[in-house]
Amino acid sequence: MIDPAKGGGVPRPSVEPDVLVLGGGPSGSAAARLLAAWGIDVVLVERSPTPADSSRALAESLPPSARKALAATGLLGLVEAGGFHPNTGNTALWDGERRSDGFGWGAVGFHVLRSHFDKLLRAAAADAGATVAAGTALPPVQTERRRWIVPVEWKTSGWPAQLRPKWLLDCTGRTGVLARRHRVLEREAPTLAVLRRYRARSDAAGWPGIDPGHALAESFERGWAWSVPTSETERHVAVMLDPELHPVMADAPHLSAAFEAEVASTRLIRQVVKGGHPVGEAWAVAASMYSSSSAADGRALLVGDAASFADPMSSYGVKKALASAWLAAVVVHTAIRDPAMEDAAVAFYRQREREMYTAMRDGLAAQVQAPRESADRTAPSFWERRATWLADRAGPAAGLAAGSVAGTRLRDDPAVVSAFRALRAGSGLLRAGNSRTVERPMVVGNRVVMAPALVTPRFPEGIRYLRDVDLLRVAHMAPSGGDPGLLFEKYSAWTAREDAPPVDLADFLGALAVLVADGVLVPL
Repeated sequence: MIDPAKGGGVPRPSVEPDVLVLGGGPSGSAAARLLAAWGIDVVLVERSPTPADSSRALAESLPPSARKALAATGLLGLVEAGGFHPNTGNTALWDGERRSDGFGWGAVGFHVLRSHFDKLLRAAAADAGATVAAGTALPPVQTERRRWIVPVEWKTSGWPAQLRPKWLLDCTGRTGVLARRHRVLEREAPTLAVLRRYRARSDAAGWPGIDPGHALAESFERGWAWSVPTSETERHVAVMLDPELHPVMADAPHLSAAFEAEVASTRLIRQVVKGGHPVGEAWAVAASMYSSSSAADGRALLVGDAASFADPMSSYGVKKALASAWLAAVVVHTAIRDPAMEDAAVAFYRQREREMYTAMRDGLAAQVQAPRESADRTAPSFWERRATWLADRAGPAAGLAAGSVAGTRLRDDPAVVSAFRALRAGSGLLRAGNSRTVERPMVVGNRVVMAPALVTPRFPEGIRYLRDVDLLRVAHMAPSGGDPGLLFEKYSAWTAREDAPPVDLADFLGALAVLVADGVLVPL
């Protein structure tokens, strides 16, 4: 990181850079690295760390699926070589039932200490050509004649006091330097996280009975708790509570004692606390969900946690931040290289960020259920309150936007389930004559382009990709593809030739089922 206080031969930031990135967390560093690698003039400004930052560094689990986002941002090799503790699976005591599962096919993710992880990513941005600098504080954002003006308080003189970027990326997380103007809080389900670090009592033994590579999660009546290892002998522990139901935790004079009292209500997480020595005192951070009224404000994009934040129970975290950073970089790169595509690209970003948040929120529904265990019902339940909140916001599958969607809302659709069963019988497929296409924005390489998408009853605005399966390509292949198995082989050969994302058979059959359910393909 460039520190203006050190002077020397470090480059000065441009007064009018193409892009100014505020915040040096995963989303800011990944976006800056991509844009710099694509030849864009980028300045990344990070708030100078304080002693409290290192003592309260968070641990997070990146599942193996995060490798895709790391690869897309050019960071996978760096993270693999970063010495992070391997993430081999999860152990959960949820609703009274204990399960311990490794990831399929021996896949491995990463347990990361954010202070180390973020520093690594900022260095990658600098290595790619971004100007990375620390200011005394994250600066305010002003506008003048539709241009962003960012006064930066550098540690020493000699650097520009104001930056006037053409584009601004707010990657300042919950702080939301710009994002606060657009923030929409989920007030019906507030969450407070209280955290503490522990070191195993015996360095050699770690925690007996607990898999050293597993993240732990446990539900209890007043909330839920998790534990993430950063090594075989150190773990972070958190309890997640509703501050309105248990306000004592928010301002407890002895937060560590209050924290351990909550952990006493658990069984699995209690093993970590009893088997370890605390490292420092407990601390509390807000962990309530929020979104944005708009993820774009003129030529400014809200990225990662600045745009939206999902309940940590969703396990999206860093993975979502990286995916948001990749898309923001693609959108800004498109607008700079092809100004005629600016409006379409920004609208695409708004839409995709909204979809991402909705998918994260909907994904919580299966986990957020009132425990079956008997409990005192004289007070409202943490779980009942959240289950009601999620049920009130559940939406239909129809109306999902063009481009690429995750498809999680389609799994239980009766027509899709019926089509999936028919496909398993192995019958051939033909393309119906009534399908049509429409031009929609989507990502190709590092640009947003207008490309044809399929129009179906379920996707009236058009859809092209489902679980990374190119639906239009599948529809064209189907008349000569034979049964679903042969069609999968043909599609896999095409992805290898065209360097398109490979897909597994389950996702491919799911995409076929959607095409059959919507009448694009017809079984023979």
